[in-house]
Amino acid sequence: MQSSNQIALQIALKEWAIVVHALSEGSQIFLLRKGGVAEADGEFRLEAREFFLYPTWEHQQEALLQPRYVPLFRSHPPSQPGGELRFEHYGVVTDVWPAPALARIKAVSAEFIWNEALLEKRYAYKPQLPLAVLVLRVYRLPGPLRVPLLDRYAGCRSWVELEEALPTEGAEPILDDSAFERRREALRDQLVARAVAGYA
Repeated sequence: MQSSNQIALQIALKEWAIVVHALSEGSQIFLLRKGGVAEADGEFRLEAREFFLYPTWEHQQEALLQPRYVPLFRSHPPSQPGGELRFEHYGVVTDVWPAPALARIKAVSAEFIWNEALLEKRYAYKPQLPLAVLVLRVYRLPGPLRVPLLDRYAGCRSWVELEEALPTEGAEPILDDSAFERRREALRDQLVARAVAGYA
């Protein structure tokens, strides 16, 4: 099942490797985004609604994960070998919601891998900037796509424009339609105030 008529993408979103793993197995279906130091004004902007998931080992810390995910974190390799970047999944943003009060996001801890220390840190970072919940439908590519790991991809930035568009044809959703919609609706009921339920 394809997400749209697009069969190639040339943009990737950098995210902790451990979070990409959680997205890839369906244990998490959203991200919290505010910005990166290399972005204009430090503010996150949704530059694309479909993108490859770029696993990064920068900034991820065992101390910011829920205890049940620590063994998985420790079993992950520290980086991709041989100056090579490998894409195995891509995501499609289905919804963008303003992040709720911190207490509400803490109440749905079963839906993500971060611990309370990470949430508090994320909410406190540049409080003048809006924090967003990005709901993602994640797709598994039929095989890994390997490209050179270029110097310009480095640094604390969210978006990376690749040298060329790469194919997504044949990708399959991690969660089927009904499973994803159940998770999405349950998350919206828990995180989105009725007054902004249509915000996207």
